[in-house]
Amino acid sequence: MAYTRREWMLAMGALPLELGALGALAACQPPDTEAAGAAPTLGPPPSLPDRASFPDLRGTYLNAAATHPRSAGSTDLVKKAIGTLAGAPEGFRPSETRVRETFARLVNVKPEEVALVPSTSIGEYFVASALGFPERGAHVVSDHLHFVGSQMMYTDMAKRGVEVTWVKMRDNRISLEALDRAIVRGKTRLVAVSATAFVNGFQHDLRRVAEIAHAKGAMVYADIIQAAGNVPLDLTASGVDAACCASYKWLMAGGTAFLYVRPSSQVRMRPPLYHHTQMTTLPTTHMYPFDAPAAEIVDTYVPKDGAAGMFGMGYTPSPVALAGLEYSLPYIMNIGVANVQAHAQRLTDRLKAELPKRGYPLLTPLDARSPIVTVAVENAERLAPVLNAANVRVTLRWNHLRVGTSVFNDMDDVDRLLTALPRAQGPS
Repeated sequence: MAYTRREWMLAMGALPLELGALGALAACQPPDTEAAGAAPTLGPPPSLPDRASFPDLRGTYLNAAATHPRSAGSTDLVKKAIGTLAGAPEGFRPSETRVRETFARLVNVKPEEVALVPSTSIGEYFVASALGFPERGAHVVSDHLHFVGSQMMYTDMAKRGVEVTWVKMRDNRISLEALDRAIVRGKTRLVAVSATAFVNGFQHDLRRVAEIAHAKGAMVYADIIQAAGNVPLDLTASGVDAACCASYKWLMAGGTAFLYVRPSSQVRMRPPLYHHTQMTTLPTTHMYPFDAPAAEIVDTYVPKDGAAGMFGMGYTPSPVALAGLEYSLPYIMNIGVANVQAHAQRLTDRLKAELPKRGYPLLTPLDARSPIVTVAVENAERLAPVLNAANVRVTLRWNHLRVGTSVFNDMDDVDRLLTALPRAQGPS
């Protein structure tokens, strides 16, 4: 049964709205497009590798899958934004609207389909909550390569009565056939996957996942934090119902996250929370002197269209976070995501060829086109002293070594890692 937004608000006891806060918001915050500074001007696209845009890098940084360094251009805008906060006239005031529009172009969706949230995990929780989770008997399908924080969330939900089916990894990947078998027609409510697996760089075919799930009545959420900015993404064409990514990895500027929700999918969702910033207008009041009487104490307010009307939470990223994205998102688009991917592929191809020769079994599928290469290493943290001595940064945890290459890396970086690594014991 479908409900209107007003019916949901009445059913959930969400009235009255926080009138004073909403009035202050409307009175004190002009549209950010009026207050924003001019968008930064970028020159011709740099050739890759582009070390010049990251002059503060020291040593061999192959850990972008953990945290991506800021470019000099992004850092400069952040400093100017901080200056504005301190009252400097030559500062920079970023535009939240412009940032959202640029991200929307990057993943081929409409800006109104994107809401800003604090983190990827918050975005996934909002989607799960909007679908009724945790609810006893509800069924979710996920897999062994989904983000570990999400695995923790669904594991905890299982203790509250949610039925969770985990699709196991086989040959370092999740097969579509296994995923299909796990989804139960008329029962599974949500399929939650990572577009690119954070552990080993395996990539789901989101279009096929969505086709399989939708054929059985399930919705699809995709964690795209390890994909947005390094591989071409078309979320509209993919068919996924929702996706989210924070900005501190391949979007090259931390501080916020982008939640995409397909408009046609929202009819099956309930707002996971209520906040006055989900509304486009101030309400008419019926409780103060000279107010007209009415059945409700407030009425005539109108929810925003799109993701903001469903998931708005009064959250506005700091100007520092937005300023970094005002540079990094255009920088990525200026280079072209396909070019970013092609550059990384040359480096990852060599790593995939050489690491097994040194006794390190690959966990990353050979056909993966992500910038991540992971190998199995028992007690991987034991390699930290030798890699630190060589000034090489990678991820070492959970019995694996993970490499994340980016636009500033070159083949010399790969060689320094290969030279620093001791030969593993036993056959590859």
